Amino acid sequence: MELSKIVIGTMRFRNKKSAISIIKKAIDCGFNYIDTSPAYCYKSENENSEAWVGEALLDAGYRNRVLVSSKCSPGNGGLGFCPFNRSKGLGVEKQEQFDSVFDQTLQRMKLETLDYYHLWTTHTMEQFDRAMRPRHWYDAAMRHRALGHFSQLGLTTHADAATVISFLKTGKFSTVTIPFNVLNRAQLPLVDYCEKNNIRVIAMNPLAGGLLAANARLKELAFRYLLSFPTLHILVGFTTLPQVDYAKRMLDTAPQYKKSRDQILSIVDSVIDSNETRCTGCGYCLPCPNNINVGACLAYYNLYKYMKLPEAKKTFTDKQWDDGLRLDRCSFCGTCTVKCPNQLPLRSIIKDAQSALYANQAKKIR
Repeated sequence: MELSKIVIGTMRFRNKKSAISIIKKAIDCGFNYIDTSPAYCYKSENENSEAWVGEALLDAGYRNRVLVSSKCSPGNGGLGFCPFNRSKGLGVEKQEQFDSVFDQTLQRMKLETLDYYHLWTTHTMEQFDRAMRPRHWYDAAMRHRALGHFSQLGLTTHADAATVISFLKTGKFSTVTIPFNVLNRAQLPLVDYCEKNNIRVIAMNPLAGGLLAANARLKELAFRYLLSFPTLHILVGFTTLPQVDYAKRMLDTAPQYKKSRDQILSIVDSVIDSNETRCTGCGYCLPCPNNINVGACLAYYNLYKYMKLPEAKKTFTDKQWDDGLRLDRCSFCGTCTVKCPNQLPLRSIIKDAQSALYANQAKKIR
């Protein structure tokens, strides 16, 4: 089964009833890949994304029309590690831990097999190396694949492009899921690499965590931009049925849309109306010595400052578990300023962003 252009994210469901109706409608629209994890929407062993996906697929015919994926991680969801957490699929290193989490996923979904499985939230070389140790994560995954429990191995990561490319050069993964959207384009070199090496790219956060949906023009441009990449798949975290209809309409009208990527980006700049110099999220400043994804941080800042979207600041605050968004850890070393192809005054921009995004919080601003 060929992967559809738009695929189904299950991280943001509000409850079981809406989850089941959204999944069925999305499959009926031709979206044929489901991305879930043990931790998504987790309330209990019976109330979580995996269980809801499984219940949606019980109705006749739905399982045969969709590719199902799940994942687990040797890390803690960020840049570090944690004790083994079976329920949420974190801290999974040893073979017996992997077996336990994988069996849990099949039981929750009431399935005998999956189609894809992912090395999840693996953002650093240390996390990757732990997964690759003998009789640990990767060896356990390969044993399950050999038994026919899934067929495709993927990688889900927020690491910078150079780090992800080093992961992919091992030849172990056929798919990679990364944050990528019209404002946060730091992974463009990685997208190019994958296109040349026949690796599927699944773009998560296509609407910047829902922020781009706050402006109708930006929302459309976000879809149009990602749809312009022939080998890229768009992972949409649906929360309502009208969102499924909208995604289907964007897909159906894509062949008639004539604007190029450069034209789309020019329109985006005009919608975010300001003559001030702004970070475009190109990613050329990475890697940062403090592991900060400067482009991703400043994408929130741009939405907050230039689009006057308070949701941008709230989302940024809620995501401070992601070490890549810890802009307060900037040491102003100048690495990003030297690398910036647009010669932006990043020291002053970052200071302004810190003041705006961390205002009224108990965080020390340098």
